[in-house]
Parts: sequence; structure tokens; C-alpha cells
Amino acid sequence: MISNVYKVIFNKSISELDEDYERFSDREKLKISEIEADSLIDYNTIFYTFFIITTPMEIQKFFDILSDNQIKFKYNNISDDILYKKYDILKELNENVDKEESIKISYFTEDIKEWISNNLEIDIVLDRISEVGMSGLSEIENNFLKNYKK
Repeated sequence: MISNVYKVIFNKSISELDEDYERFSDREKLKISEIEADSLIDYNTIFYTFFIITTPMEIQKFFDILSDNQIKFKYNNISDDILYKKYDILKELNENVDKEESIKISYFTEDIKEWISNNLEIDIVLDRISEVGMSGLSEIENNFLKNYKK
């Protein structure tokens, strides 16, 4: 199944969510630990936020557990926004993730680049060319064009 990039925002801090997690059943904790994700990165400002690359089925398992425990959250599937360069996820991460954890950003950056490469389509690249011209394409988009129909 195709994976997507999701942004999940809670209306609580990580410490408040830790307290909620302690009240989960052992079965729910196990289910959360078994959720498969290609990548995940998080940060904690006033509210806890994370980005995850996973399938719709996997993220729904997590959302079901949160809902069952009445934990409020918002989420967005930001996949198209990332592919069309409408959302600068790396800028947000660099602004919010602690500098001491820059290795997390590096790993996630590589995962996002791989995800983009795997999900890029010719129509997206053509739309981007009409928006920004050939010189405005990213390295990934240029590589996609070079390898298209080889």
C-alpha cells in the first residue's frame, strides 16, 4: 500500500501525553508499538507535533486508539503539499527540532527525499515546470525527468 506523509498535532505537551499513555491498556500499548512507519520525527513546543510516513491503514490504527482514549488531536495528510512544494516540512523541522537532535532531521530528510522519489509522477513535475520553470525544479525533480521512460 502507498504511504503518505501525515502531520499530527496534539493539544497537549509530551509530558501530558505521557500521562495519558500510562492509562492505556497493555493491549493498546502493544498495538501502538506494532504500528509500522517508514519514518517519524517529532518536536514539542507548546503542543506535541509529529510527522510520520506510513500507510492510511497504519495511521488509522493509531487514531483509533487515541479516539478510544478521548485524546484530542488534529492531523493532515500533507503528501500532495510536499510533492507540489506547497509545504516546506524541512523548514518547519529546522525551526522547531532542538539543534542537539539535528541527526533526527538528517535521517528524516533522507526518508522524505526517498518518499518523494518514490511518489513523484510526471504530471506533478510538468505542473512544477509550468509554475517555476526548469531552473526552479529541485534536484529530485530533475533526476526524475532524466530517468523518465529510460
